[in-house]
Amino acid sequence: MNKVLVYTDQTSARLKYTFDLMLSDLLGLDYELTHDKDLFAAYSNPKFSYSSLPVGDELFFEAADLLFEVVNKPQPINFCEYEKLRGFYPVSERSRIPFDIFASTFFMVTRYEEHFPYHKDKYDRFRPTGSMNCKGGHLEKPMVNYYALELSKIFTEKHPSLVVKKKSFEYIPTFDIDMAYSYRNKGILKNAAGYLRSFILSDFTEMKQRFRVHSGKEKDPFDTYDYIFQTCRNNLLKSVFFFLLGDESRFDKSIPFDNEAYRELIKSIAAKTETGIHLSYKSHTSTGRTRMEIERLEKIIDKKVVRNRFHYLRFYFPDSYQRLVNIGITEDYSMGYASRNGFRAGICTPYYFFNIRKNETTGLKIFPFAFMDSTFAHYHKTDSETALNEIRQLMRYVYETGGSFYGLWHNSSFTGSKEWKGYHHVFETVAEEASSLMQHE
Repeated sequence: MNKVLVYTDQTSARLKYTFDLMLSDLLGLDYELTHDKDLFAAYSNPKFSYSSLPVGDELFFEAADLLFEVVNKPQPINFCEYEKLRGFYPVSERSRIPFDIFASTFFMVTRYEEHFPYHKDKYDRFRPTGSMNCKGGHLEKPMVNYYALELSKIFTEKHPSLVVKKKSFEYIPTFDIDMAYSYRNKGILKNAAGYLRSFILSDFTEMKQRFRVHSGKEKDPFDTYDYIFQTCRNNLLKSVFFFLLGDESRFDKSIPFDNEAYRELIKSIAAKTETGIHLSYKSHTSTGRTRMEIERLEKIIDKKVVRNRFHYLRFYFPDSYQRLVNIGITEDYSMGYASRNGFRAGICTPYYFFNIRKNETTGLKIFPFAFMDSTFAHYHKTDSETALNEIRQLMRYVYETGGSFYGLWHNSSFTGSKEWKGYHHVFETVAEEASSLMQHE
């Protein structure tokens, strides 16, 4: 049996969304809601109540107000611990868990706190240190998935006949192509400026490498695509590539979208794996610019584009995501922080975007990533061995909860030079160890 009856005082779009995620998606259960106390009391199969008061002696989870509110307002947060779990909405001792596990889930996955004024970083992004997950000390743990594990344990202890589905761990490396090549296809002026900069900085090693690439004696250092695909093939891993096709700006330095070599590269990669648009730095505020960049990719690959990741992970709630919904994007891979690794939305399973302004579930599925290579190398100046150990810990959490482990890499991270020394080893080791875990599922 995999069906459960749920008594609630009232229902709402928020409650339905949260129960769909927790009960249906994460636990594989069918559920039915009822407001009829007599029907609920007489029901002899698996059941629980989510309300202000229990109906009888059933499994009872006390409800906070969040899932029934219609006006969005900043939430007073009071942290509460239970076992190894951490939540935000303490409730009375009558409740099976001393905080509202469903309201806490909704708060995290909708990024509720990001819908109100906040202190921004220099790129106008929400700072991870301002998040309740960070303040609560659990940013590095997919707490929503741990909630699901605890619910599974509670449900099956109370109702041994209930069959809860265990989800399987998977690892999918994703790649942002911010700059397809380091030296090739840059044009005469840019390359001349590159030579001049190397000369002024007395970086003769780079000058020599640039010359060898241009003379055909050496491969461009950012041309790591064969290496990436070979590593993925060796470990039976899927991958997703995102291409930056915006017009050049201070923060968008890609090869021009009409460069023939770049277009051929995109076509060749799209023939091997899934691809998406890497919407440019200012795209999240402009529907016209967003459409233009998507159309550029669609013309190159001759296929409808359904995936996106925002460049610099720069986007705002709910407008940026609603814009994606409106133009037909159905998958977004931007859910994570640039300066901190972990789980921005407290979850390591793909889930649907809920627009709290409209109080409705959308068709946009969010694929949260757990780590980004440049978070280690650029933001924290982390050596490769430390980075590997941190990724291993994140991977253990995701494996423990049966989640999906998404990593964010760049083609430019495998040069082996400067801050990227040893990152080949990190990439290969994570691929091998994740593949081994997947095969043991």
